[in-house]
Amino acid sequence: MFEESVPEPVQSPSPAQVLAPEGEPIEFIYKGRRFHIHATLSRWRESGGWWNRIDDGGVARQQSTLAGLHSLNDGDRAVWRVEAAPEGSLATFEIELDEITGAWKIRPTSRTAL
Repeated sequence: MFEESVPEPVQSPSPAQVLAPEGEPIEFIYKGRRFHIHATLSRWRESGGWWNRIDDGGVARQQSTLAGLHSLNDGDRAVWRVEAAPEGSLATFEIELDEITGAWKIRPTSRTAL
């Protein structure tokens, strides 16, 4: 008599696809479109929560080594601000690489409609 609609599960966004053959990004895919990077406007490194670590005389370091961990994942990342375009006018993006997991993130930073 009544049909019940079941909502489809929300899919998490697919990981960003960035072409960086020698460590520097040269192309990426954003919202299904391939962008070629025309210029790198700036590049910087961000260290993670180093300020949250407590200097306890090396006890935490010894415990992490015993647990098989060689370094803490505190969110170190490399970030590039680039100008890129598929066709037409250029747009500005920030491309971020999590250096521990190898995962990329892409954020548009210009006001151009994409």
